[in-house]
Amino acid sequence: MLTRVLRAVAVSGAAVILVVGLAGAPARADHWVCPPIGDCYVEVEDPGGGGADIPPGAGEGGGSQECTSEGVAVPCWQAGWGHLNPADGCYYILESPQPAAGDPAWEGREPGEGSVYRQRCYGDPIGALVWRADPPPGTPGSLSPAQLATRAISELPMRGARIGISPDPDGAGLVGLPVWMWTAVTPQTWGPITATASVPGMSVTARGQATRIRWDMGNGQSVVCDNPGTPYSKEEDGASASPMCGFDGYALPSRTQPGGRYTITATTTWDIDWWVAGGGVTGSETVTRESTTSIRIDELQVVTG
Repeated sequence: MLTRVLRAVAVSGAAVILVVGLAGAPARADHWVCPPIGDCYVEVEDPGGGGADIPPGAGEGGGSQECTSEGVAVPCWQAGWGHLNPADGCYYILESPQPAAGDPAWEGREPGEGSVYRQRCYGDPIGALVWRADPPPGTPGSLSPAQLATRAISELPMRGARIGISPDPDGAGLVGLPVWMWTAVTPQTWGPITATASVPGMSVTARGQATRIRWDMGNGQSVVCDNPGTPYSKEEDGASASPMCGFDGYALPSRTQPGGRYTITATTTWDIDWWVAGGGVTGSETVTRESTTSIRIDELQVVTG
């Protein structure tokens, strides 16, 4: 474990300057720790060690969860400082006791209209009193970045494949002939597509991009394509196989299947990245969407004399 000490040097009133004891900006794995009293310091992961230590106090109230501020890993909660607001990189803790009625911290409001919090940012161990109508992002009672991301993801209009297939579902194919599969490419069926969800003090944007489609052909076989496929053209493609996404062909006719047809299911996998406006907290999710179609496959009839 290496430790970099950032001395808090008083210059005038409550203002402070942080002087880094070692040259160079902290790495992403570094941990900033600012106790209520004393020097701020950065705990740096030893490159030869087994991982970064959890800063003191990170296990209280916020578990061992980590957040990020300006590219540096920081605890989401610190003793005496409260919870990190990923929107501005500062910590907030409910002022206790709350200021008396008429105190300037209420900004002309009455006690009970929201609450007064102590805001502390790195380099300011004293902080300032601020009024909030709602709990700051990251504090108890507020939405977490992940919860707000879930809301943004739910607003992404992602759809299953808009299936194109040859042979045409309105006609019939033949045993042994190749099958072409594709989807119409739109923001809703392939992406990219974005949506943003916001609450006072925090905004999260989610971006979805389809990355593959699994085609279950209805006979126990499947094909996975990492592309949307290529539409079939009878005039140009004839009986050739798809160059992008296709199935070699059915070995048996579909007459024994329900309705005399093979049911084809296309399952699109969407990879989603999300981030808090201004940086600091990011995440990713994977979701799937399904759509179906069906085709009839006949045997080639040979007429002999």
